[in-house]
Amino acid sequence: MKKAFLMVAAAAAMLVTGFTACKSNSPEPPEPPKPPLPKEIDIYVAGYTNSGADDVAKVWKNGKELYELTDGSKDALANSVFVVGGDVYSAGYEYNGTNFVAKVWKNDKELYKLTDGSKNAYANSLFVADDKVYTAGNDGKVAKLWKNKSATDLTDGSKSATARSVFVAGSNVYTAGYDGKVAKVWKKGSELFALTDGSKYAYVSSVFVVGDDVYTAGSESNGTKDVAKVWKNKKAIFKTDGSKNAIARSVYVVGDDVYVAGGEGGVTKVWKNGEELYELADKGSVSCIVVYNGDVYVAGFEGEGSNLEPKVWKNGKELYSLANKGIAQSIFIVERK
Repeated sequence: MKKAFLMVAAAAAMLVTGFTACKSNSPEPPEPPKPPLPKEIDIYVAGYTNSGADDVAKVWKNGKELYELTDGSKDALANSVFVVGGDVYSAGYEYNGTNFVAKVWKNDKELYKLTDGSKNAYANSLFVADDKVYTAGNDGKVAKLWKNKSATDLTDGSKSATARSVFVAGSNVYTAGYDGKVAKVWKKGSELFALTDGSKYAYVSSVFVVGDDVYTAGSESNGTKDVAKVWKNKKAIFKTDGSKNAIARSVYVVGDDVYVAGGEGGVTKVWKNGEELYELADKGSVSCIVVYNGDVYVAGFEGEGSNLEPKVWKNGKELYSLANKGIAQSIFIVERK
């Protein structure tokens, strides 16, 4: 899930030429103001690495390991990262020997457990606003939204469900996920609308809100293949042709431009306004997209089987590899002060 959203400008040199006039004291034109120098940014990524028997939840900063959130004695994964006020919040899960426990970390320390470990539970996305930490996930079959440690049930548990993404806009908290075969969006803990009718399996992995418009990315089966889709409110505004399995995993909106990261036919891709913008890798998957000053950053992995390499791409080119084995799940960009 997921979400820093900033601006920068490129510096340009201005050449001022002299001129010849009839009078020797003719004033030279004033030099135009120079644009501001570009500001530096920090790129945070959450995910996991595997160099032994178990997966280790990690956070990277600018391509270098920043925090090892777990000690590697049990499988763990960081699914989402959000940076505010110099603090780095992460959400994910860790195995307790029987089940996965949903957790939130602040910097390099566990902030709290969201679940008691009696059922498999996952924290998939987090968003920090007004000193409150909102986390989307599930506890067993019930899709959940947590405000700090306080949980709201989004579904009744009659079907397997999960919340995959959370986005805070003003006083409104939006959550996207699925309940059984139906892709849904919730607002303030109550169902806002269903994106699909439940006749075929559907999956939602990302929500992004601009004003009153809710953009959601995921997929819906056409009976034989999964079709990648993006919805604006309840209307599908983008979908693949259905000839190959495809999924839209992350959506990011800048002005009138809708960017989507996902995959089609095993190839990881970025689309812009429904048209393919980049192919990132022939084998692998992407998890999160952020657009900053016109540059497109994507986190994911390249490879197949057990040979998965966590990576970050910028404008369709590899920016850096984070480790030999692992997955990058979330990316967040912060402008340096």
